[in-house]
Amino acid sequence: MKNVFKSQLSVLRQRKRISQEVLAQKLFVSRQSVSKWENGDAEPDIDKLISLSDIFAVDLDFLLAGKQRTDDLILQLQHVSKSFQKPVLKDVNLSVYGRDRIALLGGNGSGKTTIVNLILGLLQPDEGIVSQNFKPQEDLSVMPQENMLIESLRVHEHIALSAQIKRQYSPTLVTDMLAKFKLQQQSKTLVSQLSGGQKRRLSLLISLIRPSKLLVLDEPTVGMDLESIDFFWDYLDHVGGSVVTITHDFNQIDKYFTSVVLLKDGVIAAKESVATIHSKNQTIEQWYRIANKTGSEKQ
Repeated sequence: MKNVFKSQLSVLRQRKRISQEVLAQKLFVSRQSVSKWENGDAEPDIDKLISLSDIFAVDLDFLLAGKQRTDDLILQLQHVSKSFQKPVLKDVNLSVYGRDRIALLGGNGSGKTTIVNLILGLLQPDEGIVSQNFKPQEDLSVMPQENMLIESLRVHEHIALSAQIKRQYSPTLVTDMLAKFKLQQQSKTLVSQLSGGQKRRLSLLISLIRPSKLLVLDEPTVGMDLESIDFFWDYLDHVGGSVVTITHDFNQIDKYFTSVVLLKDGVIAAKESVATIHSKNQTIEQWYRIANKTGSEKQ
């Protein structure tokens, strides 16, 4: 339990923004006890483990070992292959569960975008099965790499139109979303006149108008300014449901994701939970460089 649990505890506490002191108060233990658990110097008893699972709203298996329940399965790719003029994906297996934050890593041409298009239903596999345990029209949200915005609309008009399409519209919603995404001053600005960072922020806003079981983000911070990047990662921490993201922002993967998948030459060359990587005193960037160099399969 030591190696994975201590990392899981630290990640879950940071994600919930609960300090060691506050967590200690909730559990009626000393702050030093929580610190020892996170350092792997001690382990809580079963009553405290049950309390921790309640506080973080996770199962004991997830808290102790990062294991998900099979009935939480949202999406599954089984032995999926896809070719165009040459093979792009070869026998890919991937499962997404209800609380997953998965980072898809890999160089250009590795198959990341093809996997995303298969998940979205924009492509069909040549071989294998893509199983969606959700209703795509209701439970799937997407932020593509390229801004899919109507530039002739004003910002508030675009938000209102998107909300109506998703059957979420109300004047209050438009006002609230403008405030949350810090676009109040641009409310009446034409989308065409927004900066690159503002357009990306608007794209994120539109993808989050409706709560979803699965949010797919394709290089979401490309074109963002530093302020928008900080805002994006902070806001992502408050998103419910599962998230699959193509990104190479290694520092943020360490903070916000539960697992990483490395695609190389059309196959999953490595996949690992963030907690396990941290338990080996590695950063995600260190893990990526080693895994990408060896190309070894880590199932």
